[in-house]
Amino acid sequence: MREFFVDQIPGMQFTLFGPLHNALTFIVILGLYLIYYYRDEIKNISPRNKTILTYGLIIILYLNMFIYYNGFSYYGIYSWKNHLPIHFCYISSFSFMIALLLKKKNWLNVIYFFTFIGPLPAIIWPKMVSSFDSFIFYQWIISHHIFLLGSFLVYYMYDLKITKKDFIKVFFVANLVFIFATIFNYIFNTNYIFSNQIPEHVFQLYPFLRHFNYPIILLEITGMCMAFVAYIPVILRNKEREKEFVKG
Repeated sequence: MREFFVDQIPGMQFTLFGPLHNALTFIVILGLYLIYYYRDEIKNISPRNKTILTYGLIIILYLNMFIYYNGFSYYGIYSWKNHLPIHFCYISSFSFMIALLLKKKNWLNVIYFFTFIGPLPAIIWPKMVSSFDSFIFYQWIISHHIFLLGSFLVYYMYDLKITKKDFIKVFFVANLVFIFATIFNYIFNTNYIFSNQIPEHVFQLYPFLRHFNYPIILLEITGMCMAFVAYIPVILRNKEREKEFVKG
């Protein structure tokens, strides 16, 4: 049981861009497509069912992190230098849960982009060792794959009206988070959000990046690319609203 939570000895191997990884990525792409395809039906879900889906998502995300951290603590390997919720995905996840609980749609407009900036790179380039015999594998799926799909569902379910101002605001808020993590890393010699050092497995995958080892620049470029990907459905949705307004 300890090994299931701790995963110190590689068990059922997880291979980057292997069949399992590719299948999980395909499921996410398929899920995003289905949510987009049925966006009008999702918007018209009854208020009661919307509430059930919302609280169900919050409970899943919260229990996932609760078990994750308490498992490390129970087995004595918890370290504040590695396991504080300062990684971008975890900051986004907790912010998402709070915004849903408080029904803050203006917060969700910004956090929507965070769910792409953080989880999407972790889905594409995860640092995973084991798979089905490790809780960390399931934790990774919930905190990234399900989180991303859940946020995309919420976007259409509550018909969030994201504007260009929200898109611009994302860059300011994301960089504030990044600056905070960078200062924290400098003071305490940690590497949250990888602002001090890019993970080694990324260099193994793309050796040429060793000649351009500037984490801040690489993270900024990656974050901007993910934000623009997230903005595509927003542009399409806003154009639909404009057509509906003209017809009305």
